Amino acid sequence: MRQTITYILLLTTFVCFGTTTKVTRVIDGDTFETETGEAVRLIGINTPEISDIFGQEAKQHLTDLIYGKTIDLQTDNISKDRDRYSRLLRYVILDGIDINKKMILDGFAFAYLKYQFEKSSEYKEAQLSASEQNKGMWGNKKIDEKIEKQDYKRGAPHPLLSKEIFIISVLILLFLIGIYYYFKR
Repeated sequence: MRQTITYILLLTTFVCFGTTTKVTRVIDGDTFETETGEAVRLIGINTPEISDIFGQEAKQHLTDLIYGKTIDLQTDNISKDRDRYSRLLRYVILDGIDINKKMILDGFAFAYLKYQFEKSSEYKEAQLSASEQNKGMWGNKKIDEKIEKQDYKRGAPHPLLSKEIFIISVLILLFLIGIYYYFKR
């Protein structure tokens, strides 16, 4: 009986306070796999996708922080347990450091405020701090130019082309209206 109660208390501790696991693979800047094969998404942050600007850097930064290390996974009391891709949503703690927040403070992640979570105001402040200190992606002076080029490669209209197309369209429209009135007489 005493042994059963001990197991129940131990299980309750893991469920309530988190679990300890080893990171075996980093997928991108906010997702990794554990030794059990479970995919984990860092709750409260969002990083650029691998193909986006700073996507590789964000993945590398998370890799440097947690790959091959034993970490603690902690749940959030007000958000879901899993996302739509069935990944666990967790805070990652390594040696007492909130890795989710560290990714933001180091400038490799955004505070992901689309969904509610306990540490949202703390993460928002961390993002403001990182941007004010020009850390990580915030420290790149040419980021706007890179984003513009990236959007252009994806097929988004280049801002200058949009203006040119508008001006040409207006001129063609005026020309057609002029021809209409010329032949109407």
